[in-house]
Amino acid sequence: MLKNHEVTTRAVVIGRMSSGEGSVRALIYTEHLGLVRALATSAREERSKLRAHLQVGTLGVFTLVKGAYDWRVIGADKTRNVYFSSLRESAVPKACARVLGALRQLIHGEEINEKLFLALWNFLNDSVALSEKEVVLAERLAMVRILTSLGYVPTQKGIPHIFDSSYGKDVLDDLIPFDRKLVRIINEALLASDLS
Repeated sequence: MLKNHEVTTRAVVIGRMSSGEGSVRALIYTEHLGLVRALATSAREERSKLRAHLQVGTLGVFTLVKGAYDWRVIGADKTRNVYFSSLRESAVPKACARVLGALRQLIHGEEINEKLFLALWNFLNDSVALSEKEVVLAERLAMVRILTSLGYVPTQKGIPHIFDSSYGKDVLDDLIPFDRKLVRIINEALLASDLS
């Protein structure tokens, strides 16, 4: 994984902004480093091989190198973007956008959090295959898992699958009776964190 300050890891692009003439500063949540702000030089230019890989909602395997002052994105492989993988009129893009937006506000600094990473990665991966109703429940489950992994929600006893990482149909079917409780947990946690 780490070789001469070079790291190759699964990651999700959760934010981005322009930097300089044609570069991009990406906010990437990685499996092995946690949150990383990384520069991709010339990534907004048409000739850039990284251009398509640094859109918000892209998940894949990224190669980062630690420079003197910051991380730099030097490669991306096996990427796909949840917004382009789903039908535009489906609930998936909006659900993914809400989860990514909340995550941008909730996390700060580099910290590895395996449960958070798996909750996010699997939600983005699995949501594309879900029905409209399942996506709504999966989004709520993802938010509770993320909030729990960050310590905003105390351990939830009595709600199944909170500590799993799957968003399969069987998991979502088990959670249907807990839908309102999931919403209440999310609202209380966001209120307590001043993000509501």
